[in-house]
Amino acid sequence: MLKNIKNDLLYLLNMVEGIEKILIYSKKFKSAEELFEFNDQINFNAILNLFGMLGENIGKVSEELKNKHNKISWREIKDFRNKIVHDYVNIDVFIVFSIIKNDLLELKLKIENIISSELKQGIFDIQEFNVSQDSMYYKHINFKKISDFKN
Repeated sequence: MLKNIKNDLLYLLNMVEGIEKILIYSKKFKSAEELFEFNDQINFNAILNLFGMLGENIGKVSEELKNKHNKISWREIKDFRNKIVHDYVNIDVFIVFSIIKNDLLELKLKIENIISSELKQGIFDIQEFNVSQDSMYYKHINFKKISDFKN
């Protein structure tokens, strides 16, 4: 698919879903060590995989959307993905935990707001948004909340 702002909806929905899963997989942990050691690192590895997916989706989002919504550190997130993918064994669990606990919810809210804004402006296809609500892949997304955002 060509990079075009009209095609960015699904990439952003994938990011919201990934963030929701990271929040679910890390919710009960009070420390980086707890998260890392739990369940033979399955949760931690799943979280790193989801962070990688976030960065992949950012690479697919159009420059037009990134420039229009420049309050998100798109490059920083993409760089973090590259660190995870190319230097996996040197990932600092404390940095990962800090990002989860301090930055991820705000990023999710910003992306949800972008989706809402672009839907209201008619840039994103409302039918595509509505069809996505029926997908099992997006079961962790609060579509009603996105629809109700006031811009």
